[in-house]
Amino acid sequence: MMVRSIFGLFAKSPFPYIREMAHKVKECADEVPVLFDAVFEGDQDKVKAIAENISHLEHEVDVVKTRIRDSLPKTIFMSVDRRDLLDVLASLDAIADNAEDVGILFTLRKMEPHPELVPQLKKLLRRVMTTVDKAVEIVDALEVLADVSFTGPEAERVLLMIDELNRLEHEADLVQDSLARLLFGMEDDIKPGSLLIWNKIFNKVGDMANAAEKMGNRLRLFMSK
Repeated sequence: MMVRSIFGLFAKSPFPYIREMAHKVKECADEVPVLFDAVFEGDQDKVKAIAENISHLEHEVDVVKTRIRDSLPKTIFMSVDRRDLLDVLASLDAIADNAEDVGILFTLRKMEPHPELVPQLKKLLRRVMTTVDKAVEIVDALEVLADVSFTGPEAERVLLMIDELNRLEHEADLVQDSLARLLFGMEDDIKPGSLLIWNKIFNKVGDMANAAEKMGNRLRLFMSK
């Protein structure tokens, strides 16, 4: 395989570092449900503190990403595979970026935790976090996968995991669509500014799952070469 031959030329595999980045992304994303709990409790000081922590964790993700990116060889022989890896890094980074955006949106104004939205919001969070967790699980498998040249039963197992990731993201999409319909069905009872920000928050939470799925699809392409 071309991928193995290239990494054979450059002794240091990037996969342990990508795994480190994925777990830092998970640490950042895991704060989002905690943030929502603070919103549901109406504790704005806690909301601001958690949002600041998410921004701090997102910065740590950026630091790891930059370290990986700067360490990747830039030779012409590495260019295609380097681009694939950069796409994987960008998709992982987008999960943390969207988590940070959710925190920022909650600090723009104190959001009313409309009781009608809470059950579906919690359902969306569960679906999105399950999707992010699956993406991290897939990254965890990459080091072993590289050792077997991206072939054989281990490759089949990872491809099935990516299929599962796609399914989980689709389920998150369905909940997000349902939540948006519920929100706009309440538009006469919600202030326009609140309606706008809630809708942006729903989209940013959903985009965490979208980025996780994009990362998996990039890996699928990466493995097919």
